[in-house]
Amino acid sequence: MATEIRPPEQKAPETGLWARLTEGLGEYRSSVRLFSRNARLYLIGSFLIGVNFSVFNLLFNLYLKELGFVESQIGIVNSCRAVGMTVIAIPAAMILSRIRLKPLLLVACVFFALFSFGQTTFQQTSLLLGSAVLTGMSFAFFRIASGPFYMRNSTRTERTHLFSFSFGMHLLAGIIGSWGAGHLVTIIGERTGDMIAGYQYTLFVAIAIGLMALIPFGVVKASAPSSEENRITLNLEQFRRRGSFYFKITFVNFLIGTGAGLIIPFMNLYFRDRFFLPPDKIGLYFILLSFGMLVGTLCGPLLTRRLGLVRTIVITQLASIPFMLTLAYSSVLLLVVPAFVIRGGLMNLGVPISTNFGMELSEKKEQGLVNALLSVSWTSSWMVSVAIGGSLIEHYGYTVVLNIASGLYLLSSLSYFWFFGRIERRNSDGPGYYVPRDVQL
Repeated sequence: MATEIRPPEQKAPETGLWARLTEGLGEYRSSVRLFSRNARLYLIGSFLIGVNFSVFNLLFNLYLKELGFVESQIGIVNSCRAVGMTVIAIPAAMILSRIRLKPLLLVACVFFALFSFGQTTFQQTSLLLGSAVLTGMSFAFFRIASGPFYMRNSTRTERTHLFSFSFGMHLLAGIIGSWGAGHLVTIIGERTGDMIAGYQYTLFVAIAIGLMALIPFGVVKASAPSSEENRITLNLEQFRRRGSFYFKITFVNFLIGTGAGLIIPFMNLYFRDRFFLPPDKIGLYFILLSFGMLVGTLCGPLLTRRLGLVRTIVITQLASIPFMLTLAYSSVLLLVVPAFVIRGGLMNLGVPISTNFGMELSEKKEQGLVNALLSVSWTSSWMVSVAIGGSLIEHYGYTVVLNIASGLYLLSSLSYFWFFGRIERRNSDGPGYYVPRDVQL
């Protein structure tokens, strides 16, 4: 009798959570290996600048409060930083489209440190506001340069991962900066008996770390802008042809920025005023926030493969609203801290994806302009809402402001889906989605 020969059993592919996690990590490793040398250097420089930025985000409002400033005054100072970023955004995009990036990065790094030092040492209102404007202007160059720089130094294969990784590096800087700053200010304050000195010296350390970005930026080999990218122009014909896209992409960003500007700059004061917490405890919660945001950001590319860029942005923004309302109405710290972390993770998951989406919808010659418009829409919304938020908090408390911000998040999410929900197409020959090049907006 002949023996029946059976083919070896084929194992069905694993579809569990562990298998998906392993697949996602493998996808990340493969994409990170594709990052160009320039992109890696820019990531390192952004990380060092991000440490400076995160320490100021954590401590500067608390420092001003210690000096005797009230919430409305603190809001105006923060608003001035947004004024600087808004005013310089379009001119910065035009400058970046005409000359080499490297000298501008080096100059901006020095000025950012110099004006941050001014914010830390000046106590006269006029000098403090002036240095805040100039700090915002110098920081704007890093924000506006990043999008076109990553587009120029990446391919479609690893691009979404690069944008998410870049934002993740900023969040990692936030974790390290918040942990170190929260402890350092307490140690210095206790040893000197002067909390103001504790805040100042900690901010000086952050400025020194930011200056170290001169090393990786100095090694970047950035070529001059290509002829396709060169000469950003603004004319009536361009706005007639592309004005609808410019309006849509900036409108949704303006709405979300307005909601964020009302409350996010004051979350350190929220924990101080509602729960009477010291700086090191607040720093711990900001570390948890940065960690949650980092996890969310790294999950972004995995979600976009299954949901697409637009649906990922809309779903995660909508999911964050219940946690925002928890912050508004709860006085239980054990509920508030997880809500604070999860809300931050969900909302910020979409930030690099939104930038990537805007770049994908842009023609190559207008990528710098679109990145500038995204920056202008965000900073101009903060320019208004931070000042309003500080005044509202001073007179009505945090609950009212958190409710208004939740409403703006909802409106932004619905607008995003209305404008862009039908643009993406599912790949017919593989996983994920893509944006057709001939899409009409």
